[in-house]
Amino acid sequence: MQQTQQMEELNEKGELIISEVIQRVKSNFTKFEKFMKNQKNKKVILLCGNTGAGKSTIYNWLLGAGFKTVEKDGLSQLEPIHTNDQMYISKMGKCSTSVTQTSIYDFIEELGHVLIDLPGFESTIDEYHKLFIDVLFQKITTSFQTKIVYVLDSPQRELHNRGKDLIQFINQQIGQNPLNIQNIFLIINKYLEDDADDVQIKRIKEQLEGRPEFKQGMLKKIQIIHKIKNNEMIQNVFSEQARKSLILNLNESESITLQNQTVSQLSSCEIVNSYLMQKSTFYFKRLTEMSQQIIAMIQKKHKFSLIPSKQEETNPNSRVPKTIAGLYTLYSYMITKETTGLNEDDEFHNFKKIYKYFLPYQQHLSCFSCMSVYEQGEVTRFNSVIDYLSQNSNSQPEMTDQVQRVQQQTSVGQTQNLQAAEKSQNKWINIIGDIFSVIVVVFGKVYCIYTDMKKL
Repeated sequence: MQQTQQMEELNEKGELIISEVIQRVKSNFTKFEKFMKNQKNKKVILLCGNTGAGKSTIYNWLLGAGFKTVEKDGLSQLEPIHTNDQMYISKMGKCSTSVTQTSIYDFIEELGHVLIDLPGFESTIDEYHKLFIDVLFQKITTSFQTKIVYVLDSPQRELHNRGKDLIQFINQQIGQNPLNIQNIFLIINKYLEDDADDVQIKRIKEQLEGRPEFKQGMLKKIQIIHKIKNNEMIQNVFSEQARKSLILNLNESESITLQNQTVSQLSSCEIVNSYLMQKSTFYFKRLTEMSQQIIAMIQKKHKFSLIPSKQEETNPNSRVPKTIAGLYTLYSYMITKETTGLNEDDEFHNFKKIYKYFLPYQQHLSCFSCMSVYEQGEVTRFNSVIDYLSQNSNSQPEMTDQVQRVQQQTSVGQTQNLQAAEKSQNKWINIIGDIFSVIVVVFGKVYCIYTDMKKL
């Protein structure tokens, strides 16, 4: 009992968190889309990297901000300086603190692109914020022509853990398309050594060459930005000449191409996995209980008003929530002669929304393969019930003709509505004279269930 209650509380918490992530992404992305509609050039440059890598510093620099060093808590920090009243700079913080909590963006004329400062993937805020960043990244990169700039905090000549953060970013966000990998613009930030930039760039390439991600080609663009040790270095490192050089290199870089069906994994997927798995298990269990109830009714020689057709057990276009909702409606009508459905249920509506939202990530969320197996199992069970019912049928023989008659009436009088129902694969209700009909779609098949309104 206690374990069941804890599971319900976990599901409720998971649903709230995931729904909040979806809402935050929607809110952020809707604002960004409105901004992009006013831009003649729809191209994007996305500054990515872990928390504290220095993305906001580079964003502000490209925007045209100046800098000064200030002492905070005994440490010297860079602070941006507005160079005009219209400038909206991105907040900058310590290396261990995530300051940018949502995407900051502006169109930069010299770049001919909208520059976005994306919050760090390894956020220090909370677990669900990581999920928010992952999903927002995918929404932007799959909707607009995007150049990716990855900022790596790397002060030493040797990359930390052979560039572990960069490799993780590639595997989780970019995927294994070699052209996309080669087109990532890598900025080595806060470099402390005094050797020439081209020497360090060569050294970095040598360190990355042994990685499988770069077997088919090395990064085309790598740039070094040195760590500011004093105010005198600001004039050199963040000079206008250096800024124009970076802008030139960014303009020469190439876009990546990501598609929804090839998106990589989420870095914070457990909460989604757990919620979808637990919720679908609950609904599949309910279907099993309903099938057992029908078998008991068959054994008691119950007269059924409807014997549905069997379902195809393999359908690549099947979708779990639609299958659950369809089978639930058919079972409900067979049991009670009432068109009880799940689609009006708030919890099931949220389950469908979350399922659909994370469907592009199904290759990297184990719950989807599990749900697919359970789905096929329930369809097989449904077909077994129909076989058993057909063999032991006490149903009225004229029922098949009556269903056909309703289907004919619907096809003659409501053709457009029926086509719309087939397209959306949702339950659809229509009243024809004294006949109350419900269209149920399961695995792409349309069923007309009816009852005489006079008997209700």
